Amino acid sequence: MNLFGARRRIDPDQVDRIKSWARSAWSLPEETTVMVTELECREPGCPPIETVIALLEGPGKTTQFKIHKTADEVTQQDVQIMALDGEHHHDRKHDV
Repeated sequence: MNLFGARRRIDPDQVDRIKSWARSAWSLPEETTVMVTELECREPGCPPIETVIALLEGPGKTTQFKIHKTADEVTQQDVQIMALDGEHHHDRKHDV
């Protein structure tokens, strides 16, 4: 019995595309780890699934960007817009 329900599976090719778009849009060095995940959104007015792009740039420095779409729906333009005008399209978190 799965108490947590079925997990959505993201197409690995789409994850690779989103990571590539992120590396290009933010001009990231190879040392920066890019993670792409989907999370359930429970905030009022939020779509049920959102895609999170996390940039792990070094010890204590993580930046997260949220796109209110499933990973399958994310486009290169979505990532580019977020990189150009991130203040309006993401949540930024810096871990200490």
